[in-house]
Amino acid sequence: MIELKNQLKLTPQLILTPQLKLVLKVLQLNNVELYEFLLEEVQKNPFLELEYKDLPEKEFFHLSNKENIKLNEEINFEEELVEKNFNIFEVFLEEETVSWERILKSEEKLSDYLLWQINLKELTLLEKEIAKYIVGNLDEKGYLNVSLEEIAKEFGVSIEKVEKVRNIIKFLDPIGVASLNLKECLLTQLEFLGYGKDMLPYILVEKHLNEIPRGIKFLNEFYNYGLEELESSLEIIKQLEPYPARNYSNESPVYIEPDLIFYKDENEWKIQVVKDNFFVLRFNQYYKDFWRKRKEIKQNSKDTQFLRGKIKEAENLLKALDSRYSNLYKVGSIILKHQRDFLEKGIKFLRPLTLKDVAEETQLHESTISRIITHKYVQIPNGIIPLKFFFSSGYKSLKGENLSAKAVKDYIKEIIESENPAKPFSDHYIAKLLKEKYGIKIARRTVTKYREEMEIPSIRERKNIIYRK
Repeated sequence: MIELKNQLKLTPQLILTPQLKLVLKVLQLNNVELYEFLLEEVQKNPFLELEYKDLPEKEFFHLSNKENIKLNEEINFEEELVEKNFNIFEVFLEEETVSWERILKSEEKLSDYLLWQINLKELTLLEKEIAKYIVGNLDEKGYLNVSLEEIAKEFGVSIEKVEKVRNIIKFLDPIGVASLNLKECLLTQLEFLGYGKDMLPYILVEKHLNEIPRGIKFLNEFYNYGLEELESSLEIIKQLEPYPARNYSNESPVYIEPDLIFYKDENEWKIQVVKDNFFVLRFNQYYKDFWRKRKEIKQNSKDTQFLRGKIKEAENLLKALDSRYSNLYKVGSIILKHQRDFLEKGIKFLRPLTLKDVAEETQLHESTISRIITHKYVQIPNGIIPLKFFFSSGYKSLKGENLSAKAVKDYIKEIIESENPAKPFSDHYIAKLLKEKYGIKIARRTVTKYREEMEIPSIRERKNIIYRK
């Protein structure tokens, strides 16, 4: 006879608490955006203040508060931080050793960002073409504005094949892009955050999306959901992004500054995380002392509750900053380990590196790696370059060497520059030279693709240029 009994089962779930949301937000900001964000936070929170670095060194260290910050246990995002020498109150390099650059750059398009992530996925050539078609048909909100049937007909494949590719895109950063509608977009984000189909936030979006605006009281009376659980679930849903393309613009310019520095010290490459470029963020000692006295006088007043909330926010922000610096250091260390030859010898020695590779070594999710490196830059001896520059798919030469797509492009460019202008090489012949001279075996169509990406004219156009001259 089968015995029936109740059992408790613990399963790990990633819950989007306000603290975790703050960690994710801080994680994806570059230094310029972080500077603006912290300025806003300091204006709203009396327990935070900025100590600008133009103060004399002795005064600076005297004022700095180096107390350890103890947070609530509910923050459990990347608990293992870098060693103590990466405390947010410390200065990494002396000011005179840092050469800052600030340049103007067009903001990245969502399509470019998605295609970059797609190229790092292990997809077939056909699947990548389908993915490009999907990305090319996203509307201004980030939703897919053509039917799956139309895409399947365009490529002569099954709808299931198209759906497989679209599901991969949906879980790229930003999560939920290429969804067919608002409901699917929100459900995708909830699934990514660990909310199962049997959990209330998922149920509310799936079954009651149009009724959510009617409020907690309505949902409680008609569907008998608990008030506290409803309130918590609706707060989670409010934090989701209904329009994945919202934060991507094609026109506004942005200023950039390095978030990491790769430098050589006594023949050894080292990494520096750029912290507090303009200032040091710390607790305001006056208000902290005031808070301690206030706690002794009135424990349950509204003022005390307000102050308790603000000091908790201050602690969470400092913890989020530490997590940001720690994760930047982790990812930067992996990049430096793989791309040391590039830094010393040039573009031909850039090695293939994907989000999956770094995710496996850092034990972070691929989308987290994408957040960490997007819109962030590294200063190397030759200038400032995007962190994304180090990531690309690659090939293995006949000699067993791993070559990135960027390195292969450089070889193609070198071959074309060496050709007789009156008798330019065809793409087929370039593919042949790559195999014979460098041991790189790639298809003719791949040569054509890379040549077009570098905006190098075709053989016919190159001939016409000579004739026009």
